[in-house]
Amino acid sequence: MSKLLKDASVVTRGLRCKTMVAFSLMSLIPIMVCTWVVITYIFPNINLFFGLSLNTISFILVISIIISLLGLYITREMINPIIKIAGAAKTIAGGDLTKSVDILREDEVGDLSKSLNIMTQKIKDNMDELKAYGEKTKLINLEINKKVLALSGLLQIGNLISSAEQLNNIFGFITQKVSDVENNALSLLLLLEDSSNEYRAVSGCNIEEKTMSELKLKQSELSGSILAKKLGLKNIQAAPVMIAGKLFGMLVVGNNEKDFVCPDDEKELLKVFAKQVSIALENNILVRRSKELTIKDETTGLYNLNYIKARLGEEINRALVYQRPCGYLLVDIDDFKDFHTTHGAAKSEIFLKDMGVILKGSVTDIDKVGRLGDDKFAIILPEKNKRQAAHIAEDIRKRIEEGIGRSVKSDKRLTVSIGVSENPIDGSTAEELMEKAERLVRSAKSLGKNRVVV
Repeated sequence: MSKLLKDASVVTRGLRCKTMVAFSLMSLIPIMVCTWVVITYIFPNINLFFGLSLNTISFILVISIIISLLGLYITREMINPIIKIAGAAKTIAGGDLTKSVDILREDEVGDLSKSLNIMTQKIKDNMDELKAYGEKTKLINLEINKKVLALSGLLQIGNLISSAEQLNNIFGFITQKVSDVENNALSLLLLLEDSSNEYRAVSGCNIEEKTMSELKLKQSELSGSILAKKLGLKNIQAAPVMIAGKLFGMLVVGNNEKDFVCPDDEKELLKVFAKQVSIALENNILVRRSKELTIKDETTGLYNLNYIKARLGEEINRALVYQRPCGYLLVDIDDFKDFHTTHGAAKSEIFLKDMGVILKGSVTDIDKVGRLGDDKFAIILPEKNKRQAAHIAEDIRKRIEEGIGRSVKSDKRLTVSIGVSENPIDGSTAEELMEKAERLVRSAKSLGKNRVVV
């Protein structure tokens, strides 16, 4: 019976069927009105013909009105859900994906309601996926920016190393970049100190100067737990600084984040920065060694201290073997520091170059002239005794006093004090001859300067 009622019901029908029923019901009103008008006014006697009374006609009219109202109700029941769905669709289009349509019907309106709810849920799911993807993309972008920052830092470090920048500046730049890459974490560079055989902090970022100055560690103390305790950190990551297979230092980074796990790529980056420290140290060692191997002074073009000392030793050995003399002159410019302060570096350099020209022009090709320091020059005189060496020294003193000494625009002319020593009278080694000449120069200074002391 229920199935029969369901099949006969308009509720279970589609919109097309309901529309036709509503149209049919509502069209009865004009039809009945027209019929009443025709019967009443056009064919008044038709009532007798059909045997219809006025009451009967009135009853028919009432039934017609009821049927019309029923058609209006059916139409309203079709239109209201559509209006409701349209409102919900407008709200969803405005961005409120929590909105849903609660219309449970077995017609096209119900199907539309279900479809709209399903579509809204799918949009919501897609939006959630997009949001999650956006978060992942944000993290990926952060990682990319971090890698770009690290790469840029490495390139800048390479440029600093190649331009022979001071080590302290390079170390400071490296620790700053490590801190930036690790989200402003504490960074620290520990290097081995030869004199104490301890590892000391030479550079750091986001760390107090007092902590750095007091940090001293033995090699056995270079562990994460000890470093974390001394620095007051929960998390520590360190990379070794190796030179020629020897542990020369540690590059350390740390923070106090809870449940922190250092990613593998950041560990690799720290190792790369530590390698840059090693390269900077090795480069500095090579530069120092190359300077030690250089035999010429850059300013004057004369030989340097290392060459003069080695060559003097060779000449003394040769003189001892063949029983021949070897003279040595130490030429010290009087009051050169005051001159440099008064006239500046440029004019001082010109004076030093002129000094070099005069000294080289005062000796023979077998004699060797060198610059030992800012204001000290030396001359090796093979085959010349003290008397001959003193004669050359006096000639040099006069040429400087009368030449470049007077050409300088100064109230006080530049002069030199010269000490003369000879092998084997004043010593049988280079150190002894040089020390003797140094004492004689001090004696010349005490006697009033601008003189030769033998």
